[in-house]
Amino acid sequence: MDKKIFRAPNIQTALAGIKEELGPDAMILSTRKVPKSPRDPYAKTMFEVEAAIPSTGDNKPESPLVQDVKALKSDLAQIKDILSVAGFGSGVSSILCNHFESVGVLASLLRCGVSERLAADLVQKAALDLDKTLDTATQMKQLKKSVMGLCLDQFRTKDFFTRHNASGLPQVAAFVGPTGVGKTTTIAKLAACLSFTRKMKVGLVSIDNYRIGAFEQLKAYAGIMGLPCMPAFSRQDLACALDRMKSMDLVLIDTAGHSHYDKEKIDEILELVRNDFQISVHLTLSVTSELINMKEAASAFSVFNPDTYVFTKTDETKRCGKILDQAASYDLPVSLVTNGQKVPEDLIIPDRHELLKIILKKEPKGD
Repeated sequence: MDKKIFRAPNIQTALAGIKEELGPDAMILSTRKVPKSPRDPYAKTMFEVEAAIPSTGDNKPESPLVQDVKALKSDLAQIKDILSVAGFGSGVSSILCNHFESVGVLASLLRCGVSERLAADLVQKAALDLDKTLDTATQMKQLKKSVMGLCLDQFRTKDFFTRHNASGLPQVAAFVGPTGVGKTTTIAKLAACLSFTRKMKVGLVSIDNYRIGAFEQLKAYAGIMGLPCMPAFSRQDLACALDRMKSMDLVLIDTAGHSHYDKEKIDEILELVRNDFQISVHLTLSVTSELINMKEAASAFSVFNPDTYVFTKTDETKRCGKILDQAASYDLPVSLVTNGQKVPEDLIIPDRHELLKIILKKEPKGD
């Protein structure tokens, strides 16, 4: 390792010189303030910084100071994790008493929005399988890997929108869910993705006669993409629209959003899309909602016997872990995830590992 000493009137200037001459990989070995000479009381204060570029294969042990800083960072991270789980209930407390080494993994799940019950259950199961003969660091790696595997077991994914209909008729898919979850924008993203990327013939139908401008919004998207779009506010209208679009590969139906407490309005939509039209149903939920509201919405819209989940607005929250809870409480595969407003970029047709990254907020922005 070649060392060099840089002298400057302040540390910042010395560091700038080091970066310019030695590059960003230079290591700072020491710093010191140069004492003024008693013969020159007017001399400026100077600093010396010793730096070097590590040689290839240089295995010089870390200095005690570096080791202390790393230990301090590790301790602070653990304290942060302990504080983040301190307010939770008996399940979390039990795990911390019996498996304290799991505090970091447990805190990560809770910060992602996984419920206390599910997070504690996942960590408890993983901790029971730990090999106690291993050192602590190896046990932690084993625990994380086991928890990730258990998370993957909580949900399924399905690429639902493909040319798999052997009948020669178009596949028809309706999107249902509460108000404001982003059904119309999601349909526009999916239509663009399937028509431009998979070269499928896609038609759009709106049966939303409650929201002002709902059909016009969908029609505007359709016009930009050059896709057919029709309104249908009765069963007869819907039958006519589907007949006119029978040459399509896929027809996407936009439904009115209603409160999951409004059973009458939900029944109206159900009357339009009931099973004799052979329409698949996709339950659309926003992950910005509270978990209790997501579960109640899923319960209310279960009368449609939905085929998949569509989770929207993952870009608007750091707490996407509730997807794990929702999938565990009402078992459906996940077909689509949206992560922004851009059409069609902010749409993901995920596999299980992609979805887990989204849940843990480790995904890059975009498709």
